[in-house]
Amino acid sequence: MALESSFTLRRVGTRLAEGIDQPLLLLLLTLSMLGFAALYSAANESPARVLNQLASLGVALSAMWIAAQIPPQTLMRLAVPAYIVGLAFLIAVALFGDVVNGARRWLHVGVTRFQPSEMMKLALPLMLAWYFHKNESALRVRDFSIAALLVAVPVALIARQPDLGTAALVGAAGFYIIFFAGISWRILIGLAVLAAVSVFPLWNHLHDYQKKRILTLLDPTTDPLGAGYHIIQSTIAVGSGGLSGKGWLNGTQ
Repeated sequence: MALESSFTLRRVGTRLAEGIDQPLLLLLLTLSMLGFAALYSAANESPARVLNQLASLGVALSAMWIAAQIPPQTLMRLAVPAYIVGLAFLIAVALFGDVVNGARRWLHVGVTRFQPSEMMKLALPLMLAWYFHKNESALRVRDFSIAALLVAVPVALIARQPDLGTAALVGAAGFYIIFFAGISWRILIGLAVLAAVSVFPLWNHLHDYQKKRILTLLDPTTDPLGAGYHIIQSTIAVGSGGLSGKGWLNGTQ
């Protein structure tokens, strides 16, 4: 009976592990445990905050397992429809989305509302993976140009809402996939120079609160009790603890 139970548990464990990159999962869990320990120390030994984060981790791991059970072929078939639907939602937001705190980011669907930009965080990488897989036999500059256009369109629509943070995240996700697809270093250097040159013209097109965020990052003392508060506290924590820190549960910030 005990042997049969052990065999059943082993079979269940094997089934649950299917599709999961176990070394990667181990690294994620290790980093998470270190993060929970640091959070417990920094939050003045507050179990409630750690438990909240543990619950979030449980949800994230469940979502990861569900995604891992989907065959790559199925994801490939979903890539183009997901991207098209995501773009359609972003256009719908630009036309008749809800305005909240001066930003048009939300779209009503039935009895609820959501941010289509969040959908694009998944749809864009899937689309680029599908595109490069389809053309992997002979990638040319034209292919990378089309991939850049696939990234630029949703990024521009998200930045227009305005939501500069999400636009940067979506753009970064697209850039890394293009980078790992094998783009030439000469093109990358050219893009870096272009980005550096465009900084000053783009500055005048930023909203006041976006400019304030950047300026506060460079000089947090301009708003020490507001936007610069956490940067200042981080500086004090690192400066007072040094390389070795003050020790677990001994932090002052």
